[in-house]
Amino acid sequence: MNEQEEVLEIFFSESDDLLKLAEESLLSLESTPESMPDIEQLFRSVHTLKSSAAMVGFMNISDYAHLLETLLERLRSRKLDVTKNLITILLSSIDFIRSMVDRVSQGETEEAAPGVLDERKDQVKRYLGIDAMDAPGEKFGPPAKEATKEPPEEFSFYRIDLAFRKDLFYSGQDPILVLLGLSELGEFVEVIPDLSEFPDFESFCMYDLYISWRVIIKTNRSYEDLEDVFMFVKDDNDIRIKNVTKNYREGIDIGLAEKKLGEVLLETGKITAGVLTDALNKQKKLGEVLVDDGRIEPEELQKAVALQEESRKVYRKTTIRVDVKKLDNLVNLAEEMGIGVSKVLMLFEKYAGHGQIEMLEEIENLLKVNREFEERVARVRMFPLEGTFQRFQRMVRDLAFKQNKEIKVISAGLDTELDKEVIEHISDPLKHIVRNCLDHGIETAEERQVKGKAPSGIIELKAYQRGGSIFIEISDDGKGIDLMDIRQKALEKGWIQPDQVLSKEALLRFIFMPGFSTSSKVTELSGRGVGMDVVKTQIDQLGGTIDIETEKDRGTRFTLCLPLTFALMDVLHVMVHDNSYMVPLQAVLETERFDKGLVKRFGAEERVYPFHDDYLPLVDIAKILNTGVPSAGDNTSALVFVDTGKKAFGIPVEQVLEPRPVVVKSLETNYRTIKGIAGATILGDGSVSLVLDLLGFEEIFFQHLFEEAG
Repeated sequence: MNEQEEVLEIFFSESDDLLKLAEESLLSLESTPESMPDIEQLFRSVHTLKSSAAMVGFMNISDYAHLLETLLERLRSRKLDVTKNLITILLSSIDFIRSMVDRVSQGETEEAAPGVLDERKDQVKRYLGIDAMDAPGEKFGPPAKEATKEPPEEFSFYRIDLAFRKDLFYSGQDPILVLLGLSELGEFVEVIPDLSEFPDFESFCMYDLYISWRVIIKTNRSYEDLEDVFMFVKDDNDIRIKNVTKNYREGIDIGLAEKKLGEVLLETGKITAGVLTDALNKQKKLGEVLVDDGRIEPEELQKAVALQEESRKVYRKTTIRVDVKKLDNLVNLAEEMGIGVSKVLMLFEKYAGHGQIEMLEEIENLLKVNREFEERVARVRMFPLEGTFQRFQRMVRDLAFKQNKEIKVISAGLDTELDKEVIEHISDPLKHIVRNCLDHGIETAEERQVKGKAPSGIIELKAYQRGGSIFIEISDDGKGIDLMDIRQKALEKGWIQPDQVLSKEALLRFIFMPGFSTSSKVTELSGRGVGMDVVKTQIDQLGGTIDIETEKDRGTRFTLCLPLTFALMDVLHVMVHDNSYMVPLQAVLETERFDKGLVKRFGAEERVYPFHDDYLPLVDIAKILNTGVPSAGDNTSALVFVDTGKKAFGIPVEQVLEPRPVVVKSLETNYRTIKGIAGATILGDGSVSLVLDLLGFEEIFFQHLFEEAG
């Protein structure tokens, strides 16, 4: 990979993170419009994206981000209110930038079609007051042309806000010269300096700039001519130009007539924004309240804020991005090292010379270090579920808006970590479940009020770790799943008989059957009979389980149980007829010595064995996998009892060896998928051991029993 490719790869990776941050800030702003931290994070994300895009030559992305940055500056300065419509437009703008980034990452042009970028820019300009239009839907034109469309005014009025960098003088620029250059283009109606940032005498530095200006200019020159004055300072400083001609009649700003006194005083520079805020707002930030109440000294507050910001800077410097393939290579190398050390151990066990015991001890230590290395590398592949949940929050917002529903998303356990590969595999299943909650579960506001519910529905996403598994719960407080509808559909499909009695759990399992749907109409989200069966298949392939709980008019909960990682798995090593197998340790209930006298038979095939207060079926590995070798039979010395989350059963084995973490290799890559086998691993002596897929194992066994019974 050459240097240019590396730069582009970094840009694409960073832009993805920045766009996610921007989207997260917008969704947060929608519920807390006054949140300055969210506005600041949004502004920083777009600003950084603008600069990064320009650095790699994607100027359309940079220009559009720059326009958004100007709009967001108005949010920062409280000159624009946060509204639902504005949030929607900004989210759409973030999506548009993402689409442009996706296109260039695939080697295409930034624009999907000619003119789309201009239309998007015009939309943003409406909020900036540039290219103002009189008729809804009228296409915006360039500022210069708009100025010529405003008869009978011979001159135009522009308001120009100039907020320069504090260190402007160090770049060789002089704001007075800029103002003089601007004055040559027309008549200054007002020049209002803002001295609110002026420090006290002790903090004053003669080389820093503390003054900003607002200028009202009357001119017959074009918008572009005004922009040219700021050619050398517009990129690094906050320069905003707005055509305000419609506000002036006979040289007087008629807009002052409808403005409040505070706004007039603020705009004319008589008072600062801080003074106005103190006068009007009684609600204050936490830090201000603590200072006012004497709970903390101002200096201590500033130190805490500075420390927090410094911590964030240090954190950003101590994190790097690593390709998952590189981590996989490390895991493979660690496994190869482990195999090599194990072989050496076996050789030294046969060696009877001097120093054997010391050598064996050192090799055992090396094996322990190698196992820890494998585990630590696997942990590096772990990512928090926060980003995944955040995407669903955006999806619910957009789809609820289309369906005219009010839905709030609550997330918990955002810091719960899961293997990156597992996260990628569950994204689609989770998306379908969330859509089902929204489409089938949550009622409209009117329906909810009739039932005595709050008009706004709730979808909750929750993640937590228990043992060696991660649990993800998706629940809603909607109408629940109608069990009678499920039964009726099962009858229509011929899956059950009219007089057949089924439990609630058995009925709910039909939801995962191919082609099942209780929806009476096909919508954008569901009703096509494709979905939950695919969800179950994908979860099964991960070695996980999915359960459903539902209650009429109370809601539905989907619970997914998933393995922590694909890279490393804790297993119990067993032997059956000299063949080596690995049983996932998280499913093992216990092992015990086999007593042939306790076995009970039903028919020619089925055998059960007492386990606690129940009898569990015995599943023969050789028979299920059709290995072509005899079953354990009289050689059975132990039983391994497992629980897949659905059923429990026992596995007869000849020998139970030690539990161990192993790197699981996919059979599909080098051979093909085998039902009942999750993969394989290489042992220390170089032999291959199969890792059992207990869910597939269970399915083969009970399907076989069903066919025999039939």
